Amino acid sequence: MKQKMRIFQKWTLASILLTALLLLTTGTAQAGNNDFRLERLCNYESGCSGAEAIADFKSLSRAYGSLLAPMHFQPASTLGQAGFEIAAEAKLAFALGDDTFWRAINKNTDATPDADGKYSSPDMFSTIQLHMRKGLPFSLEVEGVFNWLAQSEMFYVGAGLRWAITEGWWFLPDLSVRGHVGTIVGASQLSLININVDFALSYTWGLGGIASITPYAGYSLLNIHTSSRPLVIQGQASDEPFEAVFGGQWQHLSRAFLGVQLQGDFFVFAVEGEYGTNVASVGAKIGATF
Repeated sequence: MKQKMRIFQKWTLASILLTALLLLTTGTAQAGNNDFRLERLCNYESGCSGAEAIADFKSLSRAYGSLLAPMHFQPASTLGQAGFEIAAEAKLAFALGDDTFWRAINKNTDATPDADGKYSSPDMFSTIQLHMRKGLPFSLEVEGVFNWLAQSEMFYVGAGLRWAITEGWWFLPDLSVRGHVGTIVGASQLSLININVDFALSYTWGLGGIASITPYAGYSLLNIHTSSRPLVIQGQASDEPFEAVFGGQWQHLSRAFLGVQLQGDFFVFAVEGEYGTNVASVGAKIGATF
């Protein structure tokens, strides 16, 4: 009877998390201030091939690739061969700074730049994410993520594989390496692929046999590949519109993260901070483990 009650509690919590995420995203994913039009970075003289336009495209791509990339939100240890976890996660990102490339976002459609030609960035970006993890034999683990950038039509879908190298090695901390690949959905003009490799270190302490606490830290190398689909550029009054594109660009960003996870019999809670190129993020997760 007790075992059945625990299973019921786990599935109830998982259902609540999934329902809450669906309610938050259904009907709210519409064009908003954080969406963009890439043709605003180009002009009728050089199309999208000018040095300033290319630099702005790279900066915009770097910003959105970093903003939509999921936070780590897991210690270096795995869930075990039979383990499964589903969690809802939220991230707040700050301090990207004003720049010329922000003229592309809807927030600045009718805005005027400052004396340096820079446009204001949003004060804060937020994402809501569904994160699923499944343990495998040999200290391996697979994951899937699905998140939404608030005030936009953009979603991120990704999957990863992680190996806990030192899991179960006597008193040594757990060390893991993870590979993750994801892409943006809903940005009709932008093709973006994230390829992420990170390393994490953690150590778990038991709390009276009813819960455990696990601080963790690590380093992440985020590789972003972006290009644009054909863009329609308006000519001068007497000229016809024409098409132009931004070619493929690779960018590499370093990020460091620090977090702590509290895990009970059927629940898990974590908070995490992340610092990377031009952006700092904080986040929290709540989930159910099986």
